[in-house]
Amino acid sequence: MVPTTRKIDASILLRANAEMMDQINLLNEVAISRWTIDRNSVAYEKTDSHTLSLYLKGGDTSYRADQRSNSGAPGRLCLMPQGHASQWHIGDKVNFAHLYFSDTFFKHYAASHLEYDARLIELRDVTYADDTVLQHLLTTYFAQCEAARHCASMESEQTLMQIFNHLICSYGAIELKNRTIKSGLSNYHRKIVRSAIAERLQEKLTISDMAKLTGHSPYHFAHMFKLSFGAAPAQYINRQRIERAKTMLGTNASLACISAKLGFAHQSHMTTQFRNIVGVTPGAYRACLKS
Repeated sequence: MVPTTRKIDASILLRANAEMMDQINLLNEVAISRWTIDRNSVAYEKTDSHTLSLYLKGGDTSYRADQRSNSGAPGRLCLMPQGHASQWHIGDKVNFAHLYFSDTFFKHYAASHLEYDARLIELRDVTYADDTVLQHLLTTYFAQCEAARHCASMESEQTLMQIFNHLICSYGAIELKNRTIKSGLSNYHRKIVRSAIAERLQEKLTISDMAKLTGHSPYHFAHMFKLSFGAAPAQYINRQRIERAKTMLGTNASLACISAKLGFAHQSHMTTQFRNIVGVTPGAYRACLKS
């Protein structure tokens, strides 16, 4: 059985007397929220997701406790990686927005779309960055999410991928170029396995089938796959099937046809897995595409 995903908790700042003005969960592993907070001392720690924060109003007299000379301002961004902990002084009323996304979801994007080894994907701790490109992407994403409300639109998902790509290129903690790491699958074997999965989503792929492509034993392959892709083979394949299903839902194909073409045991199986990852049923997602 493929494990279900868990919705990100966006209520962490309530303990700091902050007021959440709005929250939208369009994907189980992605959420956005708008906050307002007045003069306060804030201890921030989030263990279930990365946090990308954008100041919308105020913040000129606010600072992080260990960076007193670095103050906030409207338009400035903070990136707090999953597990990050910090203390903040809020000197005036501040309005800000947060984008939360799980490390698993982020690394899946890097492994499946950018073909990186998942172990190379780490984010830096960034405080009050002036990044007009990321600011524009984030503002656009917030607007798209607020317009959709109930499920992610194709446009908002594309914007989210642009945000991820920008974060990896500009705020990655590890230099990606010419980086070599021990163990895991080689670049060549990752490419072979990735292609095989993409071409055979309708089949019941086994670890033994994929292991043969690399010449490794099934046990060794499963271990190296998880290191390189950031997820077990079954989890990765399931996510790829859901991504393909989202594309096919833009066509007139029936749900039964889509589930059969993507290797799900039956339509209800696809519906369950789709809801676990996307947060809504395939039918609701299709309705959003048409709205």
